[in-house]
Amino acid sequence: MKTKILTFLAIAILFSCKSNAQDDHVSEVKSSLESYLNAGDMNDTKKLKPYLHSDFRVVLYDDKKDATSILDKSTYISFIKNKKFGGYKRHINYQDIQTIGENMASINVILTSDGKPTLKNFYSLVRIKNKWLVLQDYVILIP
Repeated sequence: MKTKILTFLAIAILFSCKSNAQDDHVSEVKSSLESYLNAGDMNDTKKLKPYLHSDFRVVLYDDKKDATSILDKSTYISFIKNKKFGGYKRHINYQDIQTIGENMASINVILTSDGKPTLKNFYSLVRIKNKWLVLQDYVILIP
């Protein structure tokens, strides 16, 4: 009986530690994503760049054309800088956050703003040197 109780306590402690680590990752991932989004909302490329992975890209699916457009990091930064993208505050509605091991995460959000199209975004983030970076922003316009 004593062995069963000790085994149960050990398992509970292990799950508790893993859950706390995942919770920490989720809050770190959300914080990085929010900083990335806020920098774009303000068209502030200096604040934006530290949150972009060197291989960052945006993939936009256009339902009307049944086609995708892919923007590399430098094109995306120029669109933010020249105010082709961004420049208005968006509300973030988190749909799903999944951590994949210790260094990868996937986030699904819906971004809304008055008078602007609603966006459904699927973000891929990677942790490098304890910093979460946005690797990919997959965007779908919601009619």
